[in-house]
Amino acid sequence: MTILGVVLMAVGVVITPLPGPFGVPVFLLGLIVLLRSSMWVKRRFMKLVIAHPKMLKPVRALLRPGAKVIAMMWLHALRLERRLLPKNRRFMYRFRHDVKAILRNRRPRPKPETPPAEAPAHKPRKLLSY
Repeated sequence: MTILGVVLMAVGVVITPLPGPFGVPVFLLGLIVLLRSSMWVKRRFMKLVIAHPKMLKPVRALLRPGAKVIAMMWLHALRLERRLLPKNRRFMYRFRHDVKAILRNRRPRPKPETPPAEAPAHKPRKLLSY
């Protein structure tokens, strides 16, 4: 498992310069495999997280189960854009709002629901089976 993790991380580093974000998920997958298979790597990673929290806490958050990877990557891309570009050159925030406006106009508007003639006074409960 350790060799597989190292190979995946190396592949992630090699394909990072290619167009698209394909290197990051492969690298993170290799890191996950390494962290699950080696206690030494886990200890080193936690020492690095404590030493460099601004850089590695987002990586640690991405490794948690149920992490919203795309949302976190978008947030960090916006932060990077804010640090690198002057205010009049930033485009990602405007792009997101333009796309949302376009999608909002394309969706059919929901029709108002008519209440049924005989609506019960309360919602029937679901029976739970264990």
